[in-house]
Amino acid sequence: MSYIRELRPYMYWLGYLCDGREAGELDWQAIGGTWGVATSNVGRWSPPEPRAIPYPEFSDILAKISVKSDLLARYVHKYFYDMADHINDLFVVIKPGGTIYYIVGNSKFYDVIVPVEAIFASMFSERGFVDVDVRPIRKRTSKKELYEYLICARKP
Repeated sequence: MSYIRELRPYMYWLGYLCDGREAGELDWQAIGGTWGVATSNVGRWSPPEPRAIPYPEFSDILAKISVKSDLLARYVHKYFYDMADHINDLFVVIKPGGTIYYIVGNSKFYDVIVPVEAIFASMFSERGFVDVDVRPIRKRTSKKELYEYLICARKP
């Protein structure tokens, strides 16, 4: 979901944006941005440096999505690549003993389930968080396989 696209009327009203190009540029800088120029940028995106996402089936998921849409496969890859950077930065600023909480939903692209919750759990563990726990919190109304999850983890 593009939060910039959803919030842009308020951002114009409050003076944070002046034109659509600025909205697209801001969306490109945001994790998961997909609106405006972000869409064409993600079509050309490849990882600036090699980095494995620590989930065993991640490459297979990307390959299956890519069969139907290279653009969506790149989007999914970039999202988790950016989230890995976020998690690395997060680990630095969380105090020892601090707990983090995320609400995430799994996704489905062309009959390919993306287990966002499991990928996040793997990334948190890989970075050094402990007591990583994933709990389903609600069934989403869009597709029968989709749920929202609470993920919590603690910095030792």
